[in-house]
Amino acid sequence: MNDLRHAARFARPIAILAALVIALLSWAVSSPPGSSPDDDYHMASIWCGTAAPTDLCAETGSPEERVLPADVLDAASCFAFDPDAAASCALDEDGTRVSTRGNWNGEAYPPVYYAVTHLLAGGDLSVSVVLIRAVNVLIYVGSLAALFVLTPRAGRSPLIWGALITSIPLGMFIVASVNPSSWAVTSASTLWIAVWGFHSQRGVRKVLLAVLTVVLVVLGAGARGDSAAYAVLALIAGSVLAFRRDKRYLLELLLPVGLIAASAALFLSAGQSAVVGGATVVENQTYTFTELLFINLKQLPQLLVGFLGTWGLGWLDTYMPGIVWVLAMTVFGGVLFWGLGRGDGRKWLALAGVGAGVIAVPLYILMHDGVVVGNGVQPRYVFPLIIMFAGIAVFGHREPSLGLNRLQLTVVAISLAVANSVALHVNLRRYVTGLDVVGINLDRDVEWWWNAPISPLGLWVLGSVAFAALLGLLLSLAWPRRRAIALEEADDEYAAPAPARATEVER
Repeated sequence: MNDLRHAARFARPIAILAALVIALLSWAVSSPPGSSPDDDYHMASIWCGTAAPTDLCAETGSPEERVLPADVLDAASCFAFDPDAAASCALDEDGTRVSTRGNWNGEAYPPVYYAVTHLLAGGDLSVSVVLIRAVNVLIYVGSLAALFVLTPRAGRSPLIWGALITSIPLGMFIVASVNPSSWAVTSASTLWIAVWGFHSQRGVRKVLLAVLTVVLVVLGAGARGDSAAYAVLALIAGSVLAFRRDKRYLLELLLPVGLIAASAALFLSAGQSAVVGGATVVENQTYTFTELLFINLKQLPQLLVGFLGTWGLGWLDTYMPGIVWVLAMTVFGGVLFWGLGRGDGRKWLALAGVGAGVIAVPLYILMHDGVVVGNGVQPRYVFPLIIMFAGIAVFGHREPSLGLNRLQLTVVAISLAVANSVALHVNLRRYVTGLDVVGINLDRDVEWWWNAPISPLGLWVLGSVAFAALLGLLLSLAWPRRRAIALEEADDEYAAPAPARATEVER
């Protein structure tokens, strides 16, 4: 009996990790090469990820130009911005073409992400893209698993809940993509918890968390310039949550302070930092500054909730039906509101700082660029901050259930499972046939698919079942035990009004 319990103790975590990997990999192969935002730019930058010319990326004599495989540049040419078009582009697998669109000189994006993913690039576009997506998935899952093992129990619930309630649909799509935002999401989901855990742990775990904190900073700041700025906020938030009045805490601050300085330097060295200086890029000819500010303040919530499915995926052309964003938004708002029921001054200070960033960052860019919500700034730009905000909001609830009862947990699990399944089906339909074809059977009238043994319908079933299994396994961990429920009911009974009890005794 003890052996069975011991085996079950290790089997469930392994099953959780396996289900998460399968669910994310299903998203990774649910769309073709070129399907994530600005993939023509990012794939070209990956293929040219080294300083020296290679067989995959040759120089032309002009620093602004590179010669790349034509299929890398044209992968999305036939379907981008056209939701009714399937991904059946006629690609030239042997030809090359000159491009000026890429991060050749490192002027826009940090070079780390492109240099690492370049190691997976090769002559076969499909194989390379799937490998990069799979590695990004494993980095994300590995980071969550490492933190779950290393941090104190009090940090595990916010880690999982923060990632879970923000995952559908943008989180699932962007993590399993070749877009640098994949690393930005991984860093945002984990860095603040890693810093808090570093301050809270001792011994070997403290050392490992210090190393992991450095890795996560490099991961985020090496992918996007704005992610370096978000890393600064995460380092501060994690340290605020762990604040103590002792000398050991002051010594521990040397690590986050040093990483804050490094992150700030990385941000200022990236091309994306240009937004913090200079005048408005484009002066709005329709509205005054005050009018533009008023319009953007009113419409900002539309941008902030875009990650839940109110904005399109991919090239912003894969629109989600109401069942996705209504269920995802209900769970996100409900859990977030519930999380605010417990906390202390440290939590409220950290939450206020990150919350201010969630509002100020997109608003500043909109005003700087002289545009209204819907132009220029996409939900994925501010998405990492929202993940951080969600995790901090539920911080302080030590129990895995966050204090939710069985019915509430069941509603959360079913809602997320349905939202994920529908979103995955829509994403598959978008590229397999185009959204002008309807029906649940994805295997009918297929216009694009991988050279793979599994069909589109089979992949949808696999991904849906894997995510549902993940939720079921997490639910089994968070499921309130009968003894805890009995104690809660007893507390409710003893909390009855005094006059009612007196009357009962008198009878």
